[in-house]
Amino acid sequence: MVNPKIPTIMGPWTHIYDPCETYFIERTTKLNRNNWYTNDHCFVKDPDGTWHAYGIIGYRILGMAFSWIIEKNLFHITSDSLLGEWKEHDYALSANRDKGEQYTWAPHAIIGKDSMIYMFYAAGNLRPFSIIAGIHGRIQLAISGNGFDWHLHPRNPVFSGPGNARDPMIFEHNDEYYAYYTSSYDEEDKQCCVSVRKSPDLLHWSGPKICFIYPGRKSKWAGNSESPFVVKYEDLFYLFVCHASHKYNLTSVYWSENPERFPSDQKVCDLETHASEIIFAEKDGWFISNTGWDKDGLYLSPLEWV
Repeated sequence: MVNPKIPTIMGPWTHIYDPCETYFIERTTKLNRNNWYTNDHCFVKDPDGTWHAYGIIGYRILGMAFSWIIEKNLFHITSDSLLGEWKEHDYALSANRDKGEQYTWAPHAIIGKDSMIYMFYAAGNLRPFSIIAGIHGRIQLAISGNGFDWHLHPRNPVFSGPGNARDPMIFEHNDEYYAYYTSSYDEEDKQCCVSVRKSPDLLHWSGPKICFIYPGRKSKWAGNSESPFVVKYEDLFYLFVCHASHKYNLTSVYWSENPERFPSDQKVCDLETHASEIIFAEKDGWFISNTGWDKDGLYLSPLEWV
């Protein structure tokens, strides 16, 4: 009998990064200096044992209405441990229009078999008003040997897709890589979905396959299937996905025996978080992150499987 576990936030939340208290305040006017926020992000531990976190950084303009306009950079912080002191660095990457990038959104980093750090992120496209009509999204790849110096891969985009293809997350299982990302069902059907592609080497990817369909309302921007994140715990796979258009701070968790299919009726629980990442540290166990437009940066909490 299948017995899925319930990922449970154990608290308290530790505030590891507040961009309003850093040098970023000098880059904006006095009006905006208390309005910096972070959003979709990732954590990766480099081969030397240093933790890196990268993610969207911006500041609220007229509330949240136009904040996405300036999300063209990825913040970068490092620490010796997840709950230790985090040090801020200059932007990891910035959108390069010459490479077809309108934004730098929702990075995910993973250590490749060559010990290099592979960072996938969404770049939108350069069509005017594409954010309004629905993004035919480019998924870009940058590679680094140290977590600081990044080089765009010449194969970019490593893949692209219609219907708001964005928020990539890479999962390794049985010597294959799975790329999960936010998408609509297709160019006409605006059901909010998570798509998946497979690769043997992080460079050559299969065609897309729908692996999750949100059972609720449709959204032009696939806003109810944001920030997908997949982990394996014991013998089951768990998909964390943010239903932000329905409720900004709503992450639901679904279980499956197959990493290519997560039925919407196999929900484990709801969590009051946004754009969460699930992190495992060898010494300290499991953690979950929380961030978003309505918060003052990035938070971590211990996570237990109950």
